[in-house]
Amino acid sequence: MRPLIKICGIMRAEDVVICSKYGADILGFVVDYPKSVPWNLSIEQAKELIAGVPIGVKTCVVTGGSVEKIIRLARKIKPNFIQLHYKETSQDTAEIVKELSDIDIKVIKLLPVDDGNLTELAVEYEQTGCYALLYDPRNPETAHEGGKADVSEYLKLKEVVKCPVIFAGGITPCNVAELISQAKPPIIDLMTGIEKTRGVKDEEKVKKLFVILKGLK
Repeated sequence: MRPLIKICGIMRAEDVVICSKYGADILGFVVDYPKSVPWNLSIEQAKELIAGVPIGVKTCVVTGGSVEKIIRLARKIKPNFIQLHYKETSQDTAEIVKELSDIDIKVIKLLPVDDGNLTELAVEYEQTGCYALLYDPRNPETAHEGGKADVSEYLKLKEVVKCPVIFAGGITPCNVAELISQAKPPIIDLMTGIEKTRGVKDEEKVKKLFVILKGLK
């Protein structure tokens, strides 16, 4: 059984259509990110794109910054998920989880790979009540770089928490089957591995991805 597929860095209405058509479960939109990244959208751009997402496909806003800013942004856009992708602490995460629970926006937290013992951090963040953790061995500043998926570290994280751990980091149609076989993740996250250029998805790569996924047992 294949994992859920989250495709991030959506910037065009055409890519909403392409990724939804072939079978993406979650579409991710980078919005008002605190650093300059190629995929950044304004709140209005994100709202317009999300309005075109078909029923049955969930949406995720990827952002970062102060608790107040994140809560305000989430309430304006109303995605299914908000992904905290910057320097948010466990205290910040817990506050955001609490504040957004009344409108059923679930929180995903990126594990800070440069901040010490990841297994301890995973347990700490799980206790905030977030829906899932995201493991990507790249940090936000190196997200544009090539494949760095780390199965061994990912498996350690899966052992210490009960919440879903999303697997990311240079996943492509060429390596997806092997990585899923090794890591057995409940959710995988792709972005640059199915792009033509930054912010432009490659339909042939997206199609190939889902053809491969359909062949998995």
